[in-house]
Order: sequence, then structure tokens, then C-alpha cells
Amino acid sequence: MLDKLAYISTGLGITSIAASIATWYAEKGEDVEENAHAERSGIFIGLWPQTFFALAIVLFKLKELGHDKDVKRLLKKLDKKVKEAEA
Repeated sequence: MLDKLAYISTGLGITSIAASIATWYAEKGEDVEENAHAERSGIFIGLWPQTFFALAIVLFKLKELGHDKDVKRLLKKLDKKVKEAEA
């Protein structure tokens, strides 16, 4: 479970890099203000990959330390609480 979440987080980090470049390129224009906005948008999205990669490292370490069983136990409790709330 943790390794799947870590791989998803890694994928989101790589996707964020591509999205940052794509946003900067797509929003560029002829006007100086449009270029400034494009740069700010690209930089904003460019801040996300570090968070996703750090989360992936933490999740991989938790898996390595054997906390996968804890996650399954917590998910069962959460599922039980959700079913109680729905009833």
C-alpha cells in the first residue's frame, strides 16, 4: 500500500515538472505583463515537485520500516467509521 502511494507521489512530482514548463510556455504572450504572469504561474507549479518527491521518500521509508500493516489497520478503522457515518 505504501509503495503504491510512493509511486503515485513520484509520478505526480514528475508530472508537476512537465506541467510547470507547459504552463509557462502556454501562457507566454507578446505583452510584458502576460510574460510575468506566465513566469509566476510556472514558478508556482514548479514548487510542487519537491513536496511530492519528499512525500515519496517518506512513504518508501515507512514501507521499508514495516509500517505497511499499520496503514492497513488504520484504513480498516477509517472504513468502519465511514460506514458508521453513512448509517
